[in-house]
Amino acid sequence: MLSLSFPLDQILFFLFVLVRVAAILFVVPFFESRNVPVLVKVGLAFSVTWLLLPRLNISVPSINTAPVALAVGIGSEIAIGLIIGLMVKLLFTGVQLAGQIAGFQMGFAIANVVDPASSLQIPMLSQFLNLFAFMIFLTLNIHYYFIKALVDGFETIPLLGARFEGNLYALIMEMTAQAFVIAVQIGAPVMVALMLTSVALGLLARTVPQMQIFIVAMPLKIILGLLFLGFSLPFLAGFLRSAFQSLGESIQGVMHLLS
Repeated sequence: MLSLSFPLDQILFFLFVLVRVAAILFVVPFFESRNVPVLVKVGLAFSVTWLLLPRLNISVPSINTAPVALAVGIGSEIAIGLIIGLMVKLLFTGVQLAGQIAGFQMGFAIANVVDPASSLQIPMLSQFLNLFAFMIFLTLNIHYYFIKALVDGFETIPLLGARFEGNLYALIMEMTAQAFVIAVQIGAPVMVALMLTSVALGLLARTVPQMQIFIVAMPLKIILGLLFLGFSLPFLAGFLRSAFQSLGESIQGVMHLLS
């Protein structure tokens, strides 16, 4: 009679690694898109976990098989994955917010497009800047560093060894505030140019009241906004490079706080 024996510790070890990897993949940009099928996400999580296991130089921890202990362990691994994925998501949220603010000033808020990642209507300029940031993300091979950070995370934060302290929440709040700072820094050239344009048009309307200022203002703001956006793209690429490098340092800081 054929009898199969499965080492329970190895199965639980694979499960906890899978849960952390899946939580990260379900949050990071592109993979969080609703257009990506769930089966593709699950299959990718299984594949990444299977490739990570031989590279993890950590010992299999003694795992309590009680239902409550397993639930707490799985919940902690999900929280770790969500926090690491949230750090990446906040940076792209700041980029998207910059496009939303600048697009509102240019008058693009009237014509929205559907974002394939969130299936929500967002301004066209936000979609453009979001895709531009993602292109820079791939061009600079930042995703390689992200995979390396994922591997190093298991050595920094051992399975079932995470500690959620007050400093962690303070760092998350600081990163959330930094997303607004990034939005202002990215959209500053367009925002300042359009603000000065509005002031000039207001003075012109007071000086020449016969002019149909609303007819002139909308195409002028669109032209100037696109012009200054084009001028700022080379500088935006350098800014995103430094922002992604700071993101790696922030992820390392989060992992040290969790360890």
